[in-house]
Amino acid sequence: MKRFGTGLVLGLLFGLVLMAIAGEVFYQGKKVYVIAQQENLREAPNGKKIASVLKGTPMVVIEDGDKWVQVAVTGFIWKESITGDRKKLAGKSYRALMIVVKTEQEAREILRQLQTGADFAVLAKEKSIDAATAKRGGDLGEFYKGDFAPEIENAILSLKPNEVSSVIKTAVGYAIFKRIK
Repeated sequence: MKRFGTGLVLGLLFGLVLMAIAGEVFYQGKKVYVIAQQENLREAPNGKKIASVLKGTPMVVIEDGDKWVQVAVTGFIWKESITGDRKKLAGKSYRALMIVVKTEQEAREILRQLQTGADFAVLAKEKSIDAATAKRGGDLGEFYKGDFAPEIENAILSLKPNEVSSVIKTAVGYAIFKRIK
C-alpha cells in the first residue's frame, strides 16, 4: 500500500475505519478526526485493509455502529490514478463457453462428440440445462479471476484458448468448458 505525504489525504471516498476512542459517541454526519498515529481503513468491519489514514485525518461518519463506523474521507489524489470502472482493477479478463448437463454419462457423450468435431455452441444450445448460457451457445461472457467457484475457475484457467476441458463435476451438474480467451 503506497503512503502519501501528510499534506495529501488518501483519496478514498468511502470506507470503514476502526475508531478506538473509548466512551466517545459518534453520530451520523458528524466530522471526526483520527487520533492514532496511523489507522487502517477497511472494506468492512474486520475486512481487508484498503488503506491507512494518518493522525488528524478528517472524515465524516456515514453510519455509526457498536465498534465500527463507516466513514467518508475527503482529500485529493492525482486524477490519472483513479478510474470509475472497477473491472480495470480486476486484471486480465477471460472468456469461455460452457455446457452443463445433469448426468456424468450425458456429459461424457457430449465430450466424445466434441472430440470428433461437433460444434460446441450448437451442442450447448441443444443440450445444456443452463438456459441463460445455452441460448448464447454456452457463452459465459467476460469474467475475471474470482468470479466463479474454484472448480469452475480452475478448469477454465487451466485451458489454453480453444481447448476443451474434461468433464467437471459442479454444484449444478456436470460441465464441459471451452476457453475462448
